Amino acid sequence: MLVLIVVITFVSCDKREQNIAFAPGISDNLVAVASKESNLTVFVAAVKRTELDADIALLGNYTIFAPTDAAFASAGITVATVATLPVNLLRSVLRNHIISGRILSTDLLPGPNAAYNNINRQILNSSFYAGSSFLNGKKISKVNSLAINGVIHQIDGVLMPPANNLMGTLGANPNLTFLAAAITRAGLAATVNTSTTLLTVLAPTNAAFQTAGFADIASIEAADPVVLSNIIRYHVIPAASLTSVVLSSPLNRAGRAFSVDFTNATALTTAQGTTLDITVNSTGINVKGISNAAAVKVTGADFLYFAGTATARPGVLHIIDGVLLP
Repeated sequence: MLVLIVVITFVSCDKREQNIAFAPGISDNLVAVASKESNLTVFVAAVKRTELDADIALLGNYTIFAPTDAAFASAGITVATVATLPVNLLRSVLRNHIISGRILSTDLLPGPNAAYNNINRQILNSSFYAGSSFLNGKKISKVNSLAINGVIHQIDGVLMPPANNLMGTLGANPNLTFLAAAITRAGLAATVNTSTTLLTVLAPTNAAFQTAGFADIASIEAADPVVLSNIIRYHVIPAASLTSVVLSSPLNRAGRAFSVDFTNATALTTAQGTTLDITVNSTGINVKGISNAAAVKVTGADFLYFAGTATARPGVLHIIDGVLLP
């Protein structure tokens, strides 16, 4: 009788499988739950191609931030292209969206930019603004699809892992080669590649440089390095500048600003030492330099790059359609 009482007491106290690992009334694993969502077909195809379905179907307890089909399409990925992508690359992208443990939407830290480690050993940052949650600046559009071994939240963007340092990231984008050339000419390439400070970089396109008077890369290579250095540092926002006057929240703990973090702000100090003005309205994010006649627009946002050798703590880059003038 004593043994029976001990066994009953132990079983009644062991709730690991009752309310945590297995949600009541839920029998499908994460892959099966995702397969029932009509707008996660690309995600499911990618999971099956990489054979991650075997890893996340039975063992462990995971939180998955699954990009919608529209999010994948914006990144140039469809069900058809999934079959053509290198498996290792695709697996790395998927793993960037997975966190160990079950995190319901109500448990997501509001941030700003609260840190979570994904199974890629990269940091993801969650924030909560105007009634919505965001991860690395991407909106979480549907929450809490429960599975027997975790939960799925849908996200309106693909969280691409950083692939290179700042110079490598610029060089890989055919629209940012003028900026890469300007940084090199200014003698700042080694500085930006080895800096461990988390920086927010506003990157003018090639067309923006041409409008500013640099017809081609040859003209950049002939320019005064001191002048270029002054301009380039004016496009860099150090972590120390990201305070309540800049962001939609009291403090950016991550030391970087995703697009969702910006709000109307003036006198935002750059690495060059003088300031920028930022306005956010129905047209998007607009940035004005001291000597600019009009504000320039952020046309592409939230691209990550390695900060120095700290591959798990990347900086963030936003593309703008004009050169900022101090």
